[in-house]
Amino acid sequence: MSFSYPVAVKFSEIDMAGVVFNSHYLTWCEDAKWAFLDSVGFGPYRFAQERANALVRHAEIDWVASLQPLDRAEIRVSVTSVGASSFTLCHEIWRAGDDPILTATCVITYVWVDSETGTKADMDPGLRRALAPA
Repeated sequence: MSFSYPVAVKFSEIDMAGVVFNSHYLTWCEDAKWAFLDSVGFGPYRFAQERANALVRHAEIDWVASLQPLDRAEIRVSVTSVGASSFTLCHEIWRAGDDPILTATCVITYVWVDSETGTKADMDPGLRRALAPA
């Protein structure tokens, strides 16, 4: 399953070095995650109905190139693993254009949490099926 999410780099996201400040990459990945989940039928409103949420358990980012003001980027989202109560997404952040360049890879593991108790729970079976490889 392939999914991509467009990002336009804003001046407000640039730091003193003239490149995107690190934390914005995680914000972009969060936005891409929700767009991806919505595309498989599990957007934020569905999570609210389920009284559950997918919270970050672990995140790691490898930067290989910079993004600058007015760059356009594409976040390519793929599922790397699905468990009973968690799933892992790989977000490749590419500088868009005629000669795309991989700028960063962010791998995030999310755990399914019951919103009422705040405890880990078994993932919704429909979401598990939607995330499973075809």
